[in-house]
Amino acid sequence: MKIFEDLQTTAEIALVKNNLAEEIKELGADKLLQCNQCAKCAATCPLVLAGFPFFNKRIIQAILIGARETLLNDISIWACQSCNRCTDLCPRNVNPYEVILATRRMAVREYALPALAVEGIRSLYDVGHAVYLSESGNPRRKLGLPEKPPTTLSFSNALREVQAIMRKTVLADLGIIPMEESANF
Repeated sequence: MKIFEDLQTTAEIALVKNNLAEEIKELGADKLLQCNQCAKCAATCPLVLAGFPFFNKRIIQAILIGARETLLNDISIWACQSCNRCTDLCPRNVNPYEVILATRRMAVREYALPALAVEGIRSLYDVGHAVYLSESGNPRRKLGLPEKPPTTLSFSNALREVQAIMRKTVLADLGIIPMEESANF
């Protein structure tokens, strides 16, 4: 089909003109150029409903035109909830979720993390949950549930494993949050 060939050519030209697309491919979005902008990913994306300006389809567009600063200055890439609906529906197997993760990796390299992302990383390291409500014990108890959910919060060995993994990532090298081995367990 001519239109898909034209889109592929446009994507190839964009790749030659900017190194952002190549960088994102190297960071895990190896099928980036297979996107034909059909918008099936956007049709299912919760970010679209929430009104974020950049969702999977628009992130791919921004990458293809080399809009690095635009992506780095927008919190949308950090708002993805990892539902993978976009990946499930993609007819070209682009894996838009991997594109978002690769874009986050690029942002981390450039210290372009919004405060909420840093807080989520800190919380993930401290308690094993990116979003943790310290006051959740009482409502859980009222519902007859254990005060701590059966996750890393309840299993200190699991939390130590999460922390060990995080200490081996580039996040630890950045030093945005302290990741020392803890003797508290």
